[in-house]
Amino acid sequence: MSWARKLKDRLFSALASLVALAFAAVALHVVLYVTWRGLPVLASEGLSLLFEKPAAVTAERPGGVAPALVGTLYLTASSLAIAAPMAALAAVFSVEFPRSPLSRLVRLTSRALLEVPTISVGLLVFSLLVLPLGRFTGLAGTVALALVMLPYVYVYAESALSSVPSTYVEAGYALGMRRAQVALGLRLKMAKRGVWRGVLMATMKAMGETAPLLFTVYGARSVVFGGPLQPIDALPLMIFQFIQSGYENWRALAWGGAFVLLVLYMAMYAAYRLALRGETK
Repeated sequence: MSWARKLKDRLFSALASLVALAFAAVALHVVLYVTWRGLPVLASEGLSLLFEKPAAVTAERPGGVAPALVGTLYLTASSLAIAAPMAALAAVFSVEFPRSPLSRLVRLTSRALLEVPTISVGLLVFSLLVLPLGRFTGLAGTVALALVMLPYVYVYAESALSSVPSTYVEAGYALGMRRAQVALGLRLKMAKRGVWRGVLMATMKAMGETAPLLFTVYGARSVVFGGPLQPIDALPLMIFQFIQSGYENWRALAWGGAFVLLVLYMAMYAAYRLALRGETK
């Protein structure tokens, strides 16, 4: 190998390492800064931060994030229950019938939805659900977040399903398996690692979304949870609104909520890694 080629290789390796280091530094900075601002709020309020409603603006204490925490868990779980099976089955259909016009339409719209600003999704649901019902509801937030999650699960699932070697699929048919058995019992089972990765990415995306919720759930903080047909709160929405307020206790509560959201993210990612590790053993 010539000295010029060695120099280019080393320069490329150094540049790639520098970029990776910069990315890791940014991510670590976000985690440490949120922890630095939010952990003292949790330490001062204790577990009441998780079980109480926000305090009045005249109070000295910030109160708790219970309505926002319950709302986030409800919105994430309900939207996931809609989006994950729909996107996974659509991906199975697209892989099994790749030349079908419907498959092409689903593939095109899913990739287009990835590029649509999520605030537009919120406006769409606002016109379809909030205006006819005459109120902000948890149901509208669920639909909006499900629309946000759909393309993420679909793209990851389709990629994972397409990567299953054709020899396994042909072996399934050779053994007398029907198309549904090959698609759901063989291909989907072999690709479940990639499908779960898509579900995780979509869940984390939905859990941190603020824009679609501005036009759908409004943010009710006087009750912890009033039902799917009532306005509800969510952590990203509460953080967005409280951090801009001029009240010191609400701004402190916003940092406490950000720390709770960060812990939820890390717990979810750790559970995902542990689940995958258990499968590989």
